[in-house]
Amino acid sequence: MKQLLFFSNWKLIWKFLFIFIVLIIVPMLAFSLFINSKANHAIQLQAIDNTKSHLEKTGKNLSAVLQDIEDISSYMIYSEDFRSFFNTSNTPQNRITLNNIEDRINGYSVFHLNSKPYMDSITIEGMKENRFHIGPPLVSSDEKVWKSKAIVLKGMVQWSGAYTVTDYWDRKNKVISLFRVINDINNVSSPIGLVTIRLDASKLYDLIETNSRGKKQMFVLDENNDVVLHYNQKYIGKKYPDKALLVSIKKIDDKVAAINYKKSGEDFTVVTQPLTGTNLSLVALVDKESVAEGLTGLQASIKLMIIVLTLLGILAMIGFYHFNIKRILYLTNQTQRVEKGDFFARVPDMSSDEIGLLGYRFNQMVDRIRFLIDSKYKMEIRNRESELKLLQSQINPHFLYNTLDMIRWTARLEHAMETSKLIEQLSKMFRISLNRGNHWISLKDELTYSQIYLELQKGRLGNHLTFTFYCDHEVLKAKVLKQMIQPLIENSIHHGFENFRISRHIYIRCFREASKVIIDVIDNGKGFPSEDFQQYIRNGYALSNIQDRLYLAFGDDAQISIIPKDSPGAWVRVMIPYQENGLDKKV
Repeated sequence: MKQLLFFSNWKLIWKFLFIFIVLIIVPMLAFSLFINSKANHAIQLQAIDNTKSHLEKTGKNLSAVLQDIEDISSYMIYSEDFRSFFNTSNTPQNRITLNNIEDRINGYSVFHLNSKPYMDSITIEGMKENRFHIGPPLVSSDEKVWKSKAIVLKGMVQWSGAYTVTDYWDRKNKVISLFRVINDINNVSSPIGLVTIRLDASKLYDLIETNSRGKKQMFVLDENNDVVLHYNQKYIGKKYPDKALLVSIKKIDDKVAAINYKKSGEDFTVVTQPLTGTNLSLVALVDKESVAEGLTGLQASIKLMIIVLTLLGILAMIGFYHFNIKRILYLTNQTQRVEKGDFFARVPDMSSDEIGLLGYRFNQMVDRIRFLIDSKYKMEIRNRESELKLLQSQINPHFLYNTLDMIRWTARLEHAMETSKLIEQLSKMFRISLNRGNHWISLKDELTYSQIYLELQKGRLGNHLTFTFYCDHEVLKAKVLKQMIQPLIENSIHHGFENFRISRHIYIRCFREASKVIIDVIDNGKGFPSEDFQQYIRNGYALSNIQDRLYLAFGDDAQISIIPKDSPGAWVRVMIPYQENGLDKKV
């Protein structure tokens, strides 16, 4: 409920902007992200299917190559030349025969070496100390383990893992080899020789036909997780260094086509494919980021759609603001003009919709108010003017009688010149008091009036009365009610200094505070006997009179108050708005 109340206090433009963002922008972004996520998921699945299909194709190619090599070894079992080589002892008298046989074997082997670039070399060894090597001459090769395994298999194919061979020119090369014992065709349990066919690992890797050096990585592992084929030569023949990946590979089976894998902050999809007839497995790592590159076009389309829809939404918001909110704001401004008293505010009739109808009703209301002011309220203003004049008339006789009494006593005690001076001051006071019938007077003239009044009182009281005036220059032009300060001074003299034996002093201070004029009348008299100062304003004739006049002139914008003092005496403060022109219209 509180949130709803808070929202209702917003301005129209902010409400519309909030609704535009929440109901248009946010759903549009959420929908776009949903489409992007679904498309990304679909492309990921498609990439996995494509990778698996590629693996199957590559696996078939590699299996076909390995099967071709196995077929070459099988051919040696049935070839008369190879059987003759294995069964002929390496003796001087058999050298010519062996040379002829080696020439024919060499022609057969060279044909395969040239037609199959991934083949490195072929070595055949007979049981009768005869050995023949076709290909780059080898200086060293650690093949004893594989030969031993082949002998144990008694004629079955033994594929090695990757290992290093060094040729005559000290070149090192990574190879995988087929080792197979050749048995006598007439006695399959009797071995007559051993054949070794070596394949170049780097050239064999080219058969995978993929850009493995990019985001998609593909390699071959044996049953011991040793690397057999890899685009990075330093991995070949060694156990694959990423143990976490090896653990993930073990989880892949027929039920799970692929598995997710994370490395160095990058996400991969792992797919495997066993090579038929071998203990080797083909492994592919697909970087999801590279797969997401396929979404570039779709993402660009989504961004374009968001931009276009956002621009259309902004245009709609601008149009709504221009045709609706702006008109409401204009109506609000005209309402504020009426609030300040300008009853000539009007709203132009631009349309017949609800806002236009509201403007029409507003114009009718202003016309009605202006009519009431012209007919009824001006009459009330005239009545208030009469009240104000009546209140002022209650002050003048009282002051006049006291002054004439003072002049009477002065005339008895002094010569005629002093009496003339006093009469002249009294005449000046009357001129200021009349002020051509205006109710308003400048603060400068009001202070002059009060000063003359104090001079006249000083003539009566002598040195027992002193007074001080202080006024900021900037407030001298301020308009105040006529005879507003003098009653306060009179109140101090007749009530504050009653039966007062010591020197009487009155301090009048005028200054500006923000948009207010402050007038202080301070004396050192008896002060007020209790802290309930407001009762003196309500019951005291002079204070009550001034308060009524201030209310009639300024309403609640003016006030009179009594301020407590630490020292003896009274402190009365009048606060009115600072104004210079057009004041007669307000009374």
